[in-house]
Amino acid sequence: MSTLGLCIRVDDEIELRLHELRYAEAYHALVVRNIEHLREWMPWAAEEQTLEGIKNFMSSSMHRFADGTGLPTNLWYRGQLVGSIGYPRMSWQARQAEIGYWLDKDMQGKGIITRATKALVTYAFEELGLNKVEIHAASGNYRSRAVPERLGFRQEGTLRQTVWVNGQVYDMIIYGMLASEWHPSTSTSVLS
Repeated sequence: MSTLGLCIRVDDEIELRLHELRYAEAYHALVVRNIEHLREWMPWAAEEQTLEGIKNFMSSSMHRFADGTGLPTNLWYRGQLVGSIGYPRMSWQARQAEIGYWLDKDMQGKGIITRATKALVTYAFEELGLNKVEIHAASGNYRSRAVPERLGFRQEGTLRQTVWVNGQVYDMIIYGMLASEWHPSTSTSVLS
């Protein structure tokens, strides 16, 4: 993995690019195409997804990037925009970040999210000097939960009945990885 300007190259197929406004139309089209898929686990997807709303979201996430409290990136696979991954929350005081992600329904099963997450965990520890990375997932979202489990994260706790999606309440499962525990060469069994 290497960083080149505003891009984190994960491998020969995957790169992460900042949520720049020049990608707003493509990002909006991707969200709209996946809206039913996203509504299953993303509370924000229940709201109308307008181009203006996407631009506002991208702008505010770039402000968090500028403030050093987030790293919002678009997920690109073989040159195609396929989702989003990044640190929606970072704390320099606590030296930790949380990773969040979503992926185009047609791109699942290729190991894209696992490889990108592995790269962001390595980046957090090796490039940013953070001490901890967390991933939060609704208890029933088994695909999302499989990512930290595949990467060797520890399940640290459960926030009871804190996620409301489609009129149903779920527990939030908290996964954590410490810098001292991270061994990127042996921490994954990525699908090919």
